Amino acid sequence: MIDQLKTILTLPPHRVARKISNLIEKKVIRYKDRIRDHLFSTYTASPPCCPLPLLSYLPQIPIKKLLPFQATIHALSQHYLQHQFDLLGSGWKQVKHGMSCDGLEGYCYQMGGSIKSDSAGKWLEGRINAGNLEESQRIWSLIDAEYTPIDWHLDFKSGYRWEEGTWYLDIRYAQRPGVDIKVPWELARMQHLPMLAWAYALSIHATEGFARPEKYIQEFRNQILDFIATNPPRFGVNWSCTMDVGIRVVNWLISYDLFRAYHAELDHAFLEVFQRSIYEHGKHCIENLEYSPSFRSNHYLSDIAGLLFAAAYLPSSEEIDSWLSFAIQELLSEMEYQFNPDGSNFEASTSYHRLSTEIMLYSAGLCLILPKTKRDNLDQFREASILSRLKPIHEQEYDPSSSEFFPAWFWERLEKAAEFTMLINKPTHEIPQIGDNDSGRFLKIWPIYTPRSVSETTTMYANLTATSKSCSEQIYWDENGLNHTHLTGFAGILFDRSDLLNTSPEDTPELSLAKLWFHQKTILSYHRHPSSPTPIAIGKTVESDHSLKRWIELLEKQYHDPLVSIFGPSQSGPPLTTNLQTIIFPDFGLYLYRSSRIYLAIRCGSVGQNGNGGHAHNDQLSIELNIDGQDLIQDPGTYLYTPLIEQRNLFRSTAAHFTPRMAGKEQNNWLPGKFGLFHLKDQTQATCVLFNTDGFVGRHIGFGETIWRIVWIQATQVQVIDFGNNILCERTKLYSNGYGRKGKNA
Repeated sequence: MIDQLKTILTLPPHRVARKISNLIEKKVIRYKDRIRDHLFSTYTASPPCCPLPLLSYLPQIPIKKLLPFQATIHALSQHYLQHQFDLLGSGWKQVKHGMSCDGLEGYCYQMGGSIKSDSAGKWLEGRINAGNLEESQRIWSLIDAEYTPIDWHLDFKSGYRWEEGTWYLDIRYAQRPGVDIKVPWELARMQHLPMLAWAYALSIHATEGFARPEKYIQEFRNQILDFIATNPPRFGVNWSCTMDVGIRVVNWLISYDLFRAYHAELDHAFLEVFQRSIYEHGKHCIENLEYSPSFRSNHYLSDIAGLLFAAAYLPSSEEIDSWLSFAIQELLSEMEYQFNPDGSNFEASTSYHRLSTEIMLYSAGLCLILPKTKRDNLDQFREASILSRLKPIHEQEYDPSSSEFFPAWFWERLEKAAEFTMLINKPTHEIPQIGDNDSGRFLKIWPIYTPRSVSETTTMYANLTATSKSCSEQIYWDENGLNHTHLTGFAGILFDRSDLLNTSPEDTPELSLAKLWFHQKTILSYHRHPSSPTPIAIGKTVESDHSLKRWIELLEKQYHDPLVSIFGPSQSGPPLTTNLQTIIFPDFGLYLYRSSRIYLAIRCGSVGQNGNGGHAHNDQLSIELNIDGQDLIQDPGTYLYTPLIEQRNLFRSTAAHFTPRMAGKEQNNWLPGKFGLFHLKDQTQATCVLFNTDGFVGRHIGFGETIWRIVWIQATQVQVIDFGNNILCERTKLYSNGYGRKGKNA
């Protein structure tokens, strides 16, 4: 906002006047829309896409592919049947109205009162605005009488609750300490629903331990009706962020399609409400795009993906087909805008790379299997369109009649994005945390969980120490958000790449689904040799006029008392440098060393987002190090965004990372208050001057003077040598049990 004000002040008077006029006009329109929505129902009276049914895309995978995972499916589906969720470090909690919340770091609001629901929906009076109450109650009457409502509007960590009757553009965040708007958003993405579909598939085959099939289909049905009834369009916290609207509709559709693949029967009354809400989600996406010509991010990409899936599943009409054409057009545009030529994502975050690549991968995959009728309708758009930003067909880069659909450059960049994830993958099958990690996912067709005892889990996560000791031997299912092998496996099937596919340790239900999804529709690798492609990032170096040892000599003459850290293996073996690979992602600013014994990642480059740095940390010249499969240096993660500004800044600070420090100084400064939460100005200008099999030499100027780091890889150890005036030797050790959830030992 401050930067925007500075920009406005540099404009000529007539342009300032025009901007002020546009702002006033927007406020007037917003005022009228608010009044209209409060007075009249925001549920759509008669969607143009009805009464034709939704389309279906997903095949049925053989039950034998699910049987090896029945313990996971059973345990997780039981949690979801009981409305128990573990989100953003919460621990497994049963989410309901009137629940007692633990609070967040001493902030506890306990705002959600208990309710007594009734089949007629009288309990909704005073919660739902008058214009929507009648339809909301009608929808509620379709829910089974014994069903317990989920409180979709509650931050069930802090206890703060947003009101159902608040208009979506009036929703506020970061207004009170400890309150996290991402908690209800994350719950309302409903990414747990595919697990109910997998449980249904096992149940219809009478797999031991599972409930009757009707239990899972009714729970799916009831949860969606619950959400639609208590979250009328454009009201409440769960319509305030278009990104989450888009992600939710995709998870609804995929879960619904999985149920249909196993011939689940859903009643007409539900299907009518469900299909209308799919349309309402798509309409909300197109009318509330998080777009700016100067800057957009994963939010806009999620908006587009939600629109794409809604339009692909809804029966065709002029409106629906224009959505589909526009979403495909923008998918291409954002691939070029948000993904770098080296395949990395422009967010400067390895976790956001996963989110955005998932969106691109699943969306592109859906386009490949669009039916002929949908493809033919895409050719109907010429100069005129109901969407002003939709290009005419002759200007579009995609070809609906082609088997590859998208141009070669699109597939090449997507394949490189998968290679990025494959090559940064550590021996632990986890990625290094560089930049923000909010545990964000697009689809959870098969999330990776680790079963542990409750007692073991409570020693890992400080916020779970209150768990009852009497259940210390029960199994705690802990989601591993740093395992991204599902992505590389999915891409390996799409591009027929064994090296990508082999990074996934198991033949999961998601991979089984992908093999059927892409049956005879694979894309030829840009390497044009699918059996043994070599990613172009491997083997590259940055050479200098000086050798590594010469750099050390020169810097020792200039600086006194360098800070030296030495790391070695705990066991004997071949030299660390045997068959050492160098890997560069220059657009991201990531330099990697890999051998059979060592994994070393060095951060040195852009803050991302075209200089905005919204998801970057002060981690320039920081490292992650793994020797013999053991993590010796790890990034602590993110912890929180808006609930506690001080904690947000602490975890992205210079002190939180294994990088040179200077007393009282940050590498890059941020704006004060909540306006600086997603902005980081690039002061460091970090530069790599040498990178080869001997080691790395890099520098930055973020402290107002040049700071140097040399990483020297030797046969038996790794030396990290820092040069600069007044650099500190202390290291701050943090752990995250919020977003990312790596626990005390991170």
